[in-house]
Amino acid sequence: MKNKTFLKSIHCAIEGLIFALKTEKNYKYYIVIDIIFFLLDFFVFKPDKAGWFAYILTSAAVYGMECINTSIEHISDFISEEVHSEIKVIKDMGAAGVLCFGIAFFAVQIIECINYLGVVL
Repeated sequence: MKNKTFLKSIHCAIEGLIFALKTEKNYKYYIVIDIIFFLLDFFVFKPDKAGWFAYILTSAAVYGMECINTSIEHISDFISEEVHSEIKVIKDMGAAGVLCFGIAFFAVQIIECINYLGVVL
């Protein structure tokens, strides 16, 4: 059923984020890692605007992909809890999406660290 109002849509999205935070241990790990790098960026690396944009976009992408991956896992388990080769591929592909953005996030942070240390790329 579609949400009737924009505010109801926002409310449902927030409920989804809360569900992910409460139930997905990887989501909790991402938040801890994200906070550590935010503090490093803010107090140590001091990236320029482009660095902050990259940090924000890659962080949001990891969280978004983790929510999509969790959705894929839940709907797959709803369809069948039996081990099925096609469902495994679907779940693995969802996890790969999270991994791709996670690698991008760490690449941004490595670049910020290298820039801070003054190493020329």
